Amino acid sequence: MPSPQPITFFKRFLASPIAVGAVLPTSLSTARIMASPIDPMGSVLELGAGTGSITQGLLLRLTDSSRLTSVEIDPQLAKAFKKNYPNIRLEIKDAEDVLRQGGSYDAIISGIPLSIMEAKKKANLLELIKQKLNPGGVFVAIQYSLVSKRELEKNFHSVTIKFSPLNVPPAFIYVCKNPKAA
Repeated sequence: MPSPQPITFFKRFLASPIAVGAVLPTSLSTARIMASPIDPMGSVLELGAGTGSITQGLLLRLTDSSRLTSVEIDPQLAKAFKKNYPNIRLEIKDAEDVLRQGGSYDAIISGIPLSIMEAKKKANLLELIKQKLNPGGVFVAIQYSLVSKRELEKNFHSVTIKFSPLNVPPAFIYVCKNPKAA
């Protein structure tokens, strides 16, 4: 399995803690928890791919018929990601820009630090995510606090929270669902 490159990740955290949001890459056990509610044959958009630690969990879940697109804004993290996953489609741009493009997804998975994001930017991002999810689609986000819970509950049909104590730091996994089509 590819290395999540913790040194590269930590250096990027030191350079830009607000943008990176975590000291170390997501653990494989946490990435597996994040991937578990996702349809293994669906279309998946990964936001904030970093060095690919969540991607690793996704690839263990997804099948050959699924479609995965990853997004990372930081060029140095994107370079590390491409070293780990040369065959995964990677968009090196802001998540909002990718979400404004055409297409919809069965699942959107996020490593973006919502709790420290500026309120208007967070509201815009969540609205775009909700719009791009197919009926019955799922949005899964890793966070390190419960600060975003109310806002997620306002935006999605149902929100459940899982806890991953083996991550550094321990993490909350939000699983948010869009209603199924009538």
